[in-house]
Formats: sequence, C-alpha cells, structure tokens
Amino acid sequence: MLGGAGHDMKPEVKFSLGVVTDEIAEDPAVALPAAREMGFSHVELNRVGGRGVHELSDAEVAALGRMIAGEGLRVVAVDPPSFKGIELDDVPAAEVTRHPAVVEHLEQVRRSCQAARELGAGIVRVFSFRRGYLTGAGNPSPREARGGAIPDALLPRIVAGLRAATAIAAEYGITLGLENVRSCWGNSGHNAARILAAVDHPRLRAIWDPGNDFVSGGVPYPDGYRAVLPYLIHVHVKDAQVVDDAAGLTSWAPIGSGSVDYAGQLAALRRDGYAGVVSVETHWRKPGDAGLESTRETLAGLRGFL
Repeated sequence: MLGGAGHDMKPEVKFSLGVVTDEIAEDPAVALPAAREMGFSHVELNRVGGRGVHELSDAEVAALGRMIAGEGLRVVAVDPPSFKGIELDDVPAAEVTRHPAVVEHLEQVRRSCQAARELGAGIVRVFSFRRGYLTGAGNPSPREARGGAIPDALLPRIVAGLRAATAIAAEYGITLGLENVRSCWGNSGHNAARILAAVDHPRLRAIWDPGNDFVSGGVPYPDGYRAVLPYLIHVHVKDAQVVDDAAGLTSWAPIGSGSVDYAGQLAALRRDGYAGVVSVETHWRKPGDAGLESTRETLAGLRGFL
C-alpha cells in the first residue's frame, strides 16, 4: 500500500508497485537489488538469465526465491509466453487441446504454476492466441477501434485452449492472468473482456495493460478499463504514442510522455479500491540503456501521477 488519503480526502491508494524484472536486467543479481533500491515491493518474473521461469529446474527456482526474499521482495506473477505465438485459424475447436503446440504450451502453464506456487506468486500470465494475419509483433498494423473484431468462428477455439489451462491452474491454486496484447485476439480491453466472459472461469482473470490497449487501437481509459474491471487481478503500466497513424506505427514512451491517460487510469484504480499490484513493464529504452535507467525514468513518471 502506498499511503493514506491525506488532507485532500482523496481515496486511499491501496495498490502496491511492482516491476517486471527483465525490463531492468535479465540477470537477477542485477535486477533484484535495483528493484529494491527503486522502492518496488513486488517483482514479476518473465525472463531470468535468458530463460523463462518455466524452463528453470526446481533447484534454480528455489535459489531464485531465496534471492528475491533476501532483497525483501515478493513475487506477484510468473510470465510464460503461453499461447502467444499459436495460431488457431486452421484448428477445429474440438482439436485445439490436442494440437501439438497447444499441448506444449499447456505444459508451460503447468510448470509455471509449479514455480509460482514455490515462489509464493498467485498469478501466471497467459495470452489469447495469435492473430495470424499480423506480421511480427504487429507494429505497424492498422489500429482498429477497440482492437478490431474477434471472428465468431475463432472464439470457441480460444475458449477451448484457455479452459484447458484453467484446469491446470486450479490444480495448483493459481489464477491465470490473461494479458491483452496487440499480437493476440484479446488485444484490447474490450476483446479481452469478451474472451474472459466466454471462458467464464474463476481461475482466469485480466492482466490489464493500458499501453497495449492503446497501440491496438483502443481507448484505454475509460473504455478498455471499464470492460476489464469485473475481471481485474493485475495491472501492467507502460506508455506509448502513435508515430504514423496511417500505417498504425507506434512507439513506446516513458510514462507521462505518451498518449495513455494515466492520470485518469490511476485515479480510477484508487477510486475503485484496486488493492493488487501495478507492475512497471517499461518497454521504452533510452538510447544506449539496457533497461535500468529507462525503468527508473518510467517509474518517476508513474510516481508523478501518484
């Protein structure tokens, strides 16, 4: 928790600040002390030493946990790339859970849930399958209103894969966080909410990323946020701006220098009593910086709104 209401009678800030560690450095011996020094209370684990957490051995996960605890930090989420690169366009709904790539990614989910439980994290991040018509990460691509449509024929296939993942998460007492991201079907708050409603499982909730909503063509606050609010479990923050509107080319920016309404978004989190973690996922890089100073500047922008 960041502080009380103060003399201006604003609602109390109940959420904590976290950081995705490889946005600082992939080496935890560098990232963890820096996270503590910057004042973060929580860390989120994506890539560690060039590998995903799901690729670490049990001994390596235990050692990582000791390093994190030694810095006085807590783990909020483990972030495998599960389902991000898988296209379902030619996979019948009844065959999704037998598709070799899906089977492999379900094992990623299982291993990530095991690691998350060991590390004391309650969330494992997943994605909503790739929009196959995009090139690369989708930048540039047309920024359609609310992220564009999800074809009705694809929704049951997405649901089948995610429901299989929720069954695994339930075994470990973990909640899956569906992150909205430009390259996947749940790219905006509206599309993520449509998928979450269709899956309709208490072990699948939303990791809300306003920056990803913006680059996908959405209006993060208030529109996208209102759509995901009933499912909200975790928040990522980074900023972005449009470079070429006709092509849909965007670029990342330090918080406060882009086009996302973080003043409105953070005020809404406070007003709505959000008590989870807000994780800095920097993405933007200062020239010549590997991540540390870029994260420090992004955090300064975030704190300016707090």
